[in-house]
Amino acid sequence: MLLLGAGILLATLADRLVGGTLGSALSLAALWGGMLAAIILAFARSRPRMLLRFHPFDLLYGIVLGVLLRFTQGFLEIAGTRTAAWPTAGTLDGSLPASFWFDGVLAPVVIAPVLEEFFFRAVLLVAIFTAVRRMTNSRSWAGFAAISVTTVLFIGLHLVFDTYTWWSVATLGLVGIVCAGLVVATARIWGAVLTHIVFNGVAVAMLVVGTIGA
Repeated sequence: MLLLGAGILLATLADRLVGGTLGSALSLAALWGGMLAAIILAFARSRPRMLLRFHPFDLLYGIVLGVLLRFTQGFLEIAGTRTAAWPTAGTLDGSLPASFWFDGVLAPVVIAPVLEEFFFRAVLLVAIFTAVRRMTNSRSWAGFAAISVTTVLFIGLHLVFDTYTWWSVATLGLVGIVCAGLVVATARIWGAVLTHIVFNGVAVAMLVVGTIGA
């Protein structure tokens, strides 16, 4: 958590003091660097034996749950805004911005989901689950504590850098609960990673279609 806190602090300073495109890039680098450092340090010390194993069901979980979560987000947004507008990149000529393939695809669909899932679910969740299970000798209480705490922290991280509506916060909560629940239930990380990737990827695909087709 100290490394994540340092990353958040440096990211905030970069965004406010530098600003612009460079400030945004430095902010992302600081945040991702903090999470990556924590992941490397934790994995260098120890990790559960099954955590990095991949099972074909992980792919199925990722596709099905990622799509369902995105549809749920859509329904929540419609309930909150009373509209069903198709997302677009907001350009006047109907084209995608020059930086879209990094800012709109690589960062949100690959880098962020992998780092966030490994930090929140492969490091924090495992640490909390292990500690609570040792204290209570109960897998149920350990799972509940690990899912709850990591979901709250997952939401909190996003709230630090942006303003969210109630339906956006609810969606973040659902993503956190589902991904954390997958790790607790399967003892593997890849179902959570793929769920997060598909969830973000569907949004990007909708944005591309909405922009080009506008």
